[in-house]
Order: sequence, then structure tokens, then C-alpha cells
Amino acid sequence: MNSKMFVLLLVILVINTLRYGSYLLEGSTSTYYLLSFCLNLFALIGVILSNIKGRIKNTDGNGSTERKQR
Repeated sequence: MNSKMFVLLLVILVINTLRYGSYLLEGSTSTYYLLSFCLNLFALIGVILSNIKGRIKNTDGNGSTERKQR
């Protein structure tokens, strides 16, 4: 995953997760807010794990990463 795309997805998901989390903390019992919060949280975890998995895949045995030349 491109690092710019990763940062963009991370920012959007964090903002949305915090927004729906704040609705739930205010006492709203709407199923929509609960479902949106859970989906955003799962997507946030998925993006982070995908980035970690990609970094592990791109490292060699010495811990250094190879960069692709354009």
C-alpha cells in the first residue's frame, strides 16, 4: 500500500471512529451509530494490520527494507 494512501485512510478512519464513538459516549443508543462505529473500528484495525503485514513482507532477514525504484 502506498504510504500516502495509508495515511489518508488512517486519518479518515480515525476521524470517523472518534465521531461515532463520541455519539455512543453521549448516550445515543441508535443501531446506526453502533454499527458505524464497529465497522470503522474494524476497518481501522484492518488498515493497520495490512500495513504491518506489508512491511514485514518487504523486510529481508537483516531487518532492512528494499525500496522499489521508479
